[in-house]
Amino acid sequence: MVKAGSFHYIYPSMKKGYLVFALLMGIVIQTSGQIPVILRVTAAEQSDTTGCNFVKELARISWLAISSGKAKLWNAPSKDFQITPQSLRDIDASAGTSFTDQEVVFIYEYWTNINRELKSTTTGFLFSNKSKRGEDVEYGYVEFRDLQEFFLRERVETNSNGNFNTNLASVLHSKSFNYQFLQFAGKVIDNVSDSRKIRDEYIGQLRFNVSAFSLNEVPQKMVTWTLDPSPDVTKEKSVNGNKLISALGDYLRANEEVFLNLGGDKIPGVQLKGRWKITRIEVSELWKKISGETLYDPLTLKMYINDSALAEIPYRDLLKMDVKIMDIALTDFLRVKEFNYVIRRVNQQDIPRSEAYLYQKALYEAEWNKLTIWVAANR
Repeated sequence: MVKAGSFHYIYPSMKKGYLVFALLMGIVIQTSGQIPVILRVTAAEQSDTTGCNFVKELARISWLAISSGKAKLWNAPSKDFQITPQSLRDIDASAGTSFTDQEVVFIYEYWTNINRELKSTTTGFLFSNKSKRGEDVEYGYVEFRDLQEFFLRERVETNSNGNFNTNLASVLHSKSFNYQFLQFAGKVIDNVSDSRKIRDEYIGQLRFNVSAFSLNEVPQKMVTWTLDPSPDVTKEKSVNGNKLISALGDYLRANEEVFLNLGGDKIPGVQLKGRWKITRIEVSELWKKISGETLYDPLTLKMYINDSALAEIPYRDLLKMDVKIMDIALTDFLRVKEFNYVIRRVNQQDIPRSEAYLYQKALYEAEWNKLTIWVAANR
């Protein structure tokens, strides 16, 4: 995998305690300069509270860049020769591996800590894998500058703990993932204890690249929920939900062109003037938490006719629909949420029906990077 010849050796007689002491003393001397660092990042060590598995997302997004020809995959950091996308596919086919399913990646960076301002500059990534027979599979090295556009453009796939609009660049530069040191200041770090000591002494409570990020980033979640007609007419929220569904049905019947444009004529057994009903609506919204208050921005609405889905309606078209429920405009009524709804997805995490209510409560009561922990504790 990673060849030993590419690293500096430690003399066997040097005791670990002295090594760390000498290393940290060296750090103090060179804090005004750049320190070369190689990080070892494993998929198994990533925490749910970060919102994504950094290794999996790094591999997925890097593959998009490599396979499109926008990023060059080299055989090694020395860049002796380039590996084509097709050659990479052949490697996976031969070894029975998948580039997008890696357990370990290595990140090459330079760090500086000047006047307690911690900065990192990423130079590249070394990718590898294990074959079905347990053999090392060396994919190669990709420079960060080739991947930067994709890291900024592609949205990270996050679970319910993540921030919906996060990109991989912000995760990388803020170091919002778990890692160990493989090299630091030219020295090989071969155990977790020494990694921890260096992290405590060099990083401490400091944050990376603070000037590159907003300190007041707004927490955001993509939340998808559904609403079904309710037979219970004794409870206000059930009645309100039925009124919403009824108002949408009346709108479609009064606007046949809209019904047809949404694909109503393609639903089996449904005739334009025939008997049909809305059996469910599905809404996707961007939820934001600002100063402790949760705000909702509807993004899309989908109606199900006799359990078959019509086309999704984007927000801009929802604004054009003359639908009112108790004299409240449709988008405003969706925001008020005075009806019973069932959360189906938060970000890219599907929510089981049995846990929908818990996740709804968690979104109001828990820290937004710990929703899964809150739900697990309150099952």
